[in-house]
Amino acid sequence: MSHFLFENKEYHIKAAFKRRKEIPDPAVELSRLLKKVSKCYSVSSRHYRDLRQKCVSKMQYSNSLEAHKVQLEKYLGREGTNLDGSAAELFGTDIKEYQNNMVGRNFRIFLSPQSDKIDLKKMTEQFIVKLERQTGYKIYWQGACHYNTAHPHSHLLINGVDKNGKEIKFPKDIIKTFMRETARDLCTTQLGIRTQKDIDVERELELSAQRWTKLDDHIHILCSGLHKINTSKISFERERVLTRLETLRKLNLCTYENGGYVMKDKWEEDLRANGRYNTFLKAREQLQYTDPMLMNIYSGKQGTVTGKVTKIYRTDDDASDNHAVVLEGLDGKAYFIPLLNKPELFDSGKKTLLKEGELIMIKTQETQRGRLTPFFFKREIKSIQKEIVNNNYSGSLAKTLQTTKGLFFGNQVS
Repeated sequence: MSHFLFENKEYHIKAAFKRRKEIPDPAVELSRLLKKVSKCYSVSSRHYRDLRQKCVSKMQYSNSLEAHKVQLEKYLGREGTNLDGSAAELFGTDIKEYQNNMVGRNFRIFLSPQSDKIDLKKMTEQFIVKLERQTGYKIYWQGACHYNTAHPHSHLLINGVDKNGKEIKFPKDIIKTFMRETARDLCTTQLGIRTQKDIDVERELELSAQRWTKLDDHIHILCSGLHKINTSKISFERERVLTRLETLRKLNLCTYENGGYVMKDKWEEDLRANGRYNTFLKAREQLQYTDPMLMNIYSGKQGTVTGKVTKIYRTDDDASDNHAVVLEGLDGKAYFIPLLNKPELFDSGKKTLLKEGELIMIKTQETQRGRLTPFFFKREIKSIQKEIVNNNYSGSLAKTLQTTKGLFFGNQVS
């Protein structure tokens, strides 16, 4: 191959060449370039603003053929999700061809544009074309558009083996960057860049959002590590900051005392957690035995914990099958345990669905990928009472279990 600038030189491509890890991925660099091209300076917020249309992108995967079938046969096309209230229509690979090639491994992608004017089916089909072009896979896929929420969205179900028999694996840069940026670019292609009216609506929604926003970055700076904000010293976007602080107060993330706002110790952590799991703050306020400030997300690093299941949530009905269990422990703390599947209880070697009120012990096992997966085991009231005595537990739950007899806890008799 001759270089177009140097006719007298020959260049040969090595078939075995692989891009080194330290070399930036072209897809990532392209998305950064697109961001720069579509940005403009905002006088009101004093920073550059990306004017492309916004679109939420999430992905999950599973290795269960049973879960794969449930997604295809029940979830994607369920009743009440179409514009007229009927079942959503599936589109994509021929349905028979998809079913004949289904394997356990499957990927679920959720795309939710900020604007309700997007042609969801068109965007989803174009998304698959670009995903195939970027990864080289010939994908078996099914899609469905759901209109039963405030934000219409589409679901994509991708088979774990492609049409050439290749096992599908998506690198991190595809998941974290390419999918989101591609979805935004496709939405922008349909509607053009966001108008000032669109930006004003977004700024208005930031005031009441139950997730971390740019305003919270400014509030973090105002705290100056003291967890207190003197309202007389707020100058930049004063009205918006005060309105946002009132929202945080209603979410029990701060209090108003002596002419200023006092932020809770974990306000940032809890607000970010609610952005990932939209029932976190709600769950914290519904604890039965524990101080709300003592609830944290269970990561597995906390080790074995014994307690009572006081709530089971489905954290995001439309984006995924995510569930969460709230366990109030004998140690006086509460744990919000996010799960990908319905929680199951191990009892004498048998598995049943976990129910609220169960007395359990949670343990974790490390997967081949290094991920800690929680497992729930049934505990008898007598052994729990011994554990309370041996460890001198004195919290509300411990006292209740130690003195209570003859009551039912879920399916378990104390």
